[in-house]
Formats: sequence, structure tokens, C-alpha cells
Amino acid sequence: MKKKTISEPPIIEYGSFTFEESNYGRGNKRWMATTLLRACHDQGLEPFEYPLACYDMSSKYFPLNNMDDFVWQMKRCMNSDYNIPIILDNFGNVCDGNHRICKAILEGKRTILAYRLQYMPEPDFIKDSTNE
Repeated sequence: MKKKTISEPPIIEYGSFTFEESNYGRGNKRWMATTLLRACHDQGLEPFEYPLACYDMSSKYFPLNNMDDFVWQMKRCMNSDYNIPIILDNFGNVCDGNHRICKAILEGKRTILAYRLQYMPEPDFIKDSTNE
């Protein structure tokens, strides 16, 4: 009788998502995260300690329709980098850093470093409503 070999179960592979790929949309305008961070530096902003207790937990930032979506977003949270402060837009809304905020909350942190833009830079893209 031939002995069967049992192989290891497969690992479910997920790609990665970098800071440089992140973007923020408001209305028909979109900004790349790198543009927003450059604007923080151009405006001479200093990071401050943003209290996580001030975060609006009622907002839906991530599209979660199934377990695949959830795992992808959790991987992004786990891999997020605290060395880059989150960025609030000129209205005080989080425009970059939701994954870092989730990670910080799950790790029991009280604050996270943040920038607050005084004014928005020129958008990287403007969606043309006539082409919808």
C-alpha cells in the first residue's frame, strides 16, 4: 500500500497597499495621500496628539461587503505605519489615516499623531460629472 503524503494547507495571499497609493475624495475632488502630506509640510504644520476618543465611530470608511473585504482592510490596519501622522482636512475630517486609527484603538492607545490642514491643496484629480 502506497503511503499518502499530506501537504500543508494553502496560505491565503493578500497583496499590500502603500501610503503612496492612498487617496481621499470629497465631492468630485481627489487628493493622493502624498499630496496631502506635502501640503502639511508646505503649510509648516506640526503634528499634535489627536485624542482617539474624538474619532467619529459612526462613519463608514471602508466598503465591507464580505469576509474578503474585511480581511483586506484588517491587513491594511495591521500593516499601517504610526511614523506617518494621520491627516485631517480643513473641516477636521480624517482624510488619511483611518487604518492607523483603527490599529491604535485596537492596541488601546489614547492618542495618535495628526496634522490638521489649514486649507486644502489643489486636488490631484477632478471627476468630470459630464462623463458619468
